Amino acid sequence: MSFKGVLIIIGIVALGVVITFGVEEIRFRSMSRALVTEVKTLREENQGLQAKNDDLSEETKTLKAELEAKTQEYEGKISQLEEEVKEIETANQDVEALRAEVKTLKEKNQDLQAKNDDLTEQIKTLKAQLEVKTQEYEEKISELEEKRRSLQEKVRQLEEVINKVRTILAEKE
Repeated sequence: MSFKGVLIIIGIVALGVVITFGVEEIRFRSMSRALVTEVKTLREENQGLQAKNDDLSEETKTLKAELEAKTQEYEGKISQLEEEVKEIETANQDVEALRAEVKTLKEKNQDLQAKNDDLTEQIKTLKAQLEVKTQEYEEKISELEEKRRSLQEKVRQLEEVINKVRTILAEKE
């Protein structure tokens, strides 16, 4: 085999490695973008329920910036292919960590939703109890006010009788 043939084979192998790298990079970018979108959606749903979402957003921005920097570096440095593959493997671990975090956020969201549903049900029950108690107290107050009016009327009538008796007694003296 000639030197030229060896160079052609090396060129073909290098081209295959570059193409494989490009395909992996596209797949990795696609997976990364899909996961970033899903994380952002979950943050919107969980806003106010989970303070941890802010940290995840910052981590996502950092990962995106790192991926862009690494992508530019890969395009200019085919000779550093081996190092770049290691960095992609590290980024894949980050993607897996994001997947795990997405799963955790979904579970926490479900738990929080269940707790909110329970609290809403408790509030409804307490409001109903409050209404029943309020009605009972209002009925009792009405009843007592009626008794008071009746007693006041009786006191007024007694005072009239007492005044008449005094008048009669005063006339007899």
